[in-house]
Amino acid sequence: MQSQPFCPLRRSPHGAAKLSNRPLCVPAKIRLGRKSSVEVHARYSARGGGWSSSPGIVDRVVAALPYILPFFDAVAYGRYLFHLYPAAKAAITPFLPAMGLYHSMPFGSFIAFFGLYIGVVNNPAFSRFVRFNAVQAILLDILLALPRLLETVLTPPTSGWGAQLYIQSQSFIWVFTTMWVLFGVVSSFLGQYARIPFIADAADQQIR
Repeated sequence: MQSQPFCPLRRSPHGAAKLSNRPLCVPAKIRLGRKSSVEVHARYSARGGGWSSSPGIVDRVVAALPYILPFFDAVAYGRYLFHLYPAAKAAITPFLPAMGLYHSMPFGSFIAFFGLYIGVVNNPAFSRFVRFNAVQAILLDILLALPRLLETVLTPPTSGWGAQLYIQSQSFIWVFTTMWVLFGVVSSFLGQYARIPFIADAADQQIR
């Protein structure tokens, strides 16, 4: 059933006691369909909860850049996979010079981490879209550090089924990280939020 407009009597300019015969009609509340509601919500939240169009070209490019951090840090986990599948190594060959420079810098990972967090995540000059992707990339990079910390406590096996399991887990970490990095980069270029399961919820909490 369509809602009827609310039409109170309008006050006359000759006095508050006199009422005009012509009602002042207020249109009924417009109900948006599901698709329209989603589009409006996406436009509303594109820049920190403010009304705006989809992210601009600059925001899309800047939002994709933080994913370089987990991509570079994950390459060490793919060493066994690169040996078994040379095509996988060939796919990252164009990035090897930049990776070498990044890993040759003393504390390069920590500098990039804190620079990204302080310079982008905590900088209100950047849109929510950019800061969300920056936080998500940082959290993904933090997860990559956990297996390394575990290796400092438990020595990796060198033979038997334990070694095979270790090699497979290392390769899985690289594939898993690369998959989410590509998802984040492509989504950023398309102006869409790349919501990685569990990580995206934590990213939302960080930028509220």
